[in-house]
Formats: sequence, C-alpha cells, structure tokens
Amino acid sequence: MLAAELKNKYKKLSSIDKASKGWQNEYEVSSTQCMHGPKCKLGNYCTVGRRLQEVNILGGLILPVWGSIEKALSKQQVRQSHRRLRVVRLETTTDSQRIVGLLIPNAAIESVMQDLSGVADVEG
Repeated sequence: MLAAELKNKYKKLSSIDKASKGWQNEYEVSSTQCMHGPKCKLGNYCTVGRRLQEVNILGGLILPVWGSIEKALSKQQVRQSHRRLRVVRLETTTDSQRIVGLLIPNAAIESVMQDLSGVADVEG
C-alpha cells in the first residue's frame, strides 16, 4: 500500500487512550460477532474472525450412525466444507476438558437430530 493511499484510508490517533478504547471495543465485540458486522447475511452461523466459538461435537459410539450423519450433512444448503464429516479435537475454555468427536455445523443441527431420532426409532 502506498503512503498516499494509507493516509487517505486511515487517520493517526491523537492519544493512546483512543487507540486503547478502539481495541478494547473490538475485543469485546469479537467474542460474539463475526468480522462482517451485525448485518452479516449468515447471522449467528458465521464465525469468521470470532474470538470465541460455540461448536457442536457429536461424540461417543458414532460409527453405527456415521451414514445417517453424513446424509444429514449432505442435505445442507451451506458451504461445501460444512457438508463433510470432520473429526475434531478441542479443549473447553471453562474446565480445560479435551473432547474428540464429529463437528456438526450450527446450521445442520436440526437435520442431524432428526436423522438420528429416526435411527433410534428404527433400532429401538
């Protein structure tokens, strides 16, 4: 970026306090909102640039229902990456518990739950 373009797009802050307030505000907002802002077309489903994320992990004995989960994810009208099964490992923020399981995107929760309840009805 050229210096002239930099000067046109941005302005120098007069004090550290103003910069600190701006960064503090950005830090607070980034815990609940994506970097696209409050009018993002994906709403709460968008996690781009969020500092904290709430994720849905399906753990336990999942091999018997693997096909049902895969089918439910493939029906989603979301990004291609959300239609694939992803095994993830994470650590919780509150009690540092480690969890391994399948990542289920927020947009797919209802569909996965419906398909799993159908499997439970058939096997039960």
